[in-house]
Amino acid sequence: MWSRTVDRIRPRTALRWLLPAAWPVRLVFWAAAAATLLVAVASAQPAIGLAVLILIAHDVFGLWTSFAIHELGHAVVLGRAPGVSALTLERTPLRLSVTPHGSIRGRDAFFAAVLGPLCCVAVGLVLWALAPQSLLHIWYLAHGIFLTPLFSDGRTMLRSAAAWSARFPLRGPAA
Repeated sequence: MWSRTVDRIRPRTALRWLLPAAWPVRLVFWAAAAATLLVAVASAQPAIGLAVLILIAHDVFGLWTSFAIHELGHAVVLGRAPGVSALTLERTPLRLSVTPHGSIRGRDAFFAAVLGPLCCVAVGLVLWALAPQSLLHIWYLAHGIFLTPLFSDGRTMLRSAAAWSARFPLRGPAA
């Protein structure tokens, strides 16, 4: 697990946090993609090669980039919230997370919860308008589901909306 506590998000720290995200899954995917590309080239099958390149584009510009934008949306809002003194950026082999320290008002927690998925939905709408044939917009629009109570963004949104004006302490990571 990689973890770093920061007072603000800097580009280098953000890249160290986001680039290796979900590396076990991505390692298997990239190994399979490379092997399939080699087979496509060796067997002179350009359609297979093109399909693999499309999958790679969806991995990089769809799956990975959508989650990076989602988490950066949370981090930027939390970093600017009054009372938040620091952020802990964490990366496990299958998960990214941002944990604020200090205290936060309900409305700031609401906006932090909502803006991660909404940033992705906004990008998805732009992609849908500009390049619907790429189907990349689906990755971004799917982030809207995180606003439901099944996910922590949706639960945080509901709890913080109920405590809109209240200020409450934040739990930091276990010491």
